Amino acid sequence: MANPRTVGSFYWHPLTYPVKPPSIWERAETQEIEFPFRGGVGVSIRLPFTRLAIVVGRWNSSYDESQALTNAVRGRALNEEEVNWDFVRFGAQDDIGY
Repeated sequence: MANPRTVGSFYWHPLTYPVKPPSIWERAETQEIEFPFRGGVGVSIRLPFTRLAIVVGRWNSSYDESQALTNAVRGRALNEEEVNWDFVRFGAQDDIGY
């Protein structure tokens, strides 16, 4: 988990990419999963020839805990019509020969 350092409404934190990305900078979003559950938008600036980067951004909103956790995993609510309940049920793996 990132440990952002805050100066007013701005923040920065280090980041290590799992693989070396092709670009030196890219848009980055940060979501705190501990109080005060702030969300921010910034840029990730990678140090050349490494996987290390610094994320610099600005806090732009605050959420309640459940929304912050949903944002952190990029989750969303599903409408009843979007779910095929015939497919999603306990024991479905029995139908495919396991």
